Amino acid sequence: MSIPVSIHADRHLASLGGEPHVFHCHHYNCFLQKSIVDQSALVQHEALLTDAATEVVFAELQALGAHVDTSALFRQLGFGLLDTASLDQHGGIATVQASHYALGWRSKYERSGAPVCFFNAGFIEAVARHRFGHAFTVTETACVAAGAHACHFEVKRGGRASLPPSPGLGAVSTWPARTPFATKTSVDEAAIIQACAGLPLAGNAEGKIDAFGVSLTRHFANYYNLISYRFDAQMNESAGDAATEAARILLKEAGQVCAFHTFGGIMQSAEWDALIKPQCETTEDWVYGMVSVVNALGWGRWSVAALEPARRLELVIDGSYESNGYLAAFGKSNTPRCYLATGGTSGLMNLVYHADIQSRPALTPQFYERTYNEGHFFVAREVECRAMGASQCRFVAERL
Repeated sequence: MSIPVSIHADRHLASLGGEPHVFHCHHYNCFLQKSIVDQSALVQHEALLTDAATEVVFAELQALGAHVDTSALFRQLGFGLLDTASLDQHGGIATVQASHYALGWRSKYERSGAPVCFFNAGFIEAVARHRFGHAFTVTETACVAAGAHACHFEVKRGGRASLPPSPGLGAVSTWPARTPFATKTSVDEAAIIQACAGLPLAGNAEGKIDAFGVSLTRHFANYYNLISYRFDAQMNESAGDAATEAARILLKEAGQVCAFHTFGGIMQSAEWDALIKPQCETTEDWVYGMVSVVNALGWGRWSVAALEPARRLELVIDGSYESNGYLAAFGKSNTPRCYLATGGTSGLMNLVYHADIQSRPALTPQFYERTYNEGHFFVAREVECRAMGASQCRFVAERL
């Protein structure tokens, strides 16, 4: 039986056990993780990627209670099939079949030289802590991404005595009046959100959410926030401002990768053709249609504030999950912090006006490289951010 997800319709957020959840695909999950792993000379990537998972999953399990079916939760969220039945108070072995991270890695990067399921390790650590009431450490000893038939995790007694609290839903927005639509559109956002809510976007019998040509997860928003902002901080501590700028470029590109594959997959899907494309009378309606879908993903309330066809997009987000989480975990920032949304804004404009998504191009790595290296492609910047004290997050995408 699925665990009910709480939908915060006015905020365009979703939560389980007080933890915000967002839909993201394997392209984003694996690219973001690889960006961090590739900087292992400067950051403690294994602890960074595992500890954040333990913290947010443990917070959710504690809120859901002692009888929560952790394997069903893992499957429902699209991470695969988790077996922790052999664990006891001393530890043991846990296994994951059809791991989202391992299969995603293999499909995107082929075989890995080392295990890649850091999130799974953190999830298992949280399960053991929740079940037995004391600290554990978890190490992945075999991984499908590295050629194994299943992912195996060794669980041992010991580890961090306590965990920092999760930001939960975070510093949610005070919700100013909705930014008026920039131009008249034939797109019915409310109908699209309702239709998306009816789609079967939960893990199947194999623990997979296959939709829109990608493998989805209903992931922990605070996991993304914690690994992104800790990565940013560790890069700065290790190598200063130049490394910080490199980290932020990678985090924004992860958003571009997400938009290219997830937005692109959605706009080429049967669901788009049936539910949204019939409403699109102009190319600009494709922008409005995709923003309407985003408002069903748990990312906050997106609004098109200004749209100059094929030239410029101004996008406003009320209560982005990034700003909500940053403010709660780290306090006020002196720089913009919505990296995913920045990359997503540029990605949307590039798909609609530069890559001509209406012609249904194959969304290959080669096409991605051409899109972002040839011609006058779009680049986005965040010009206002709630993490800096603004009332909303505002983004501008323009052609180079």
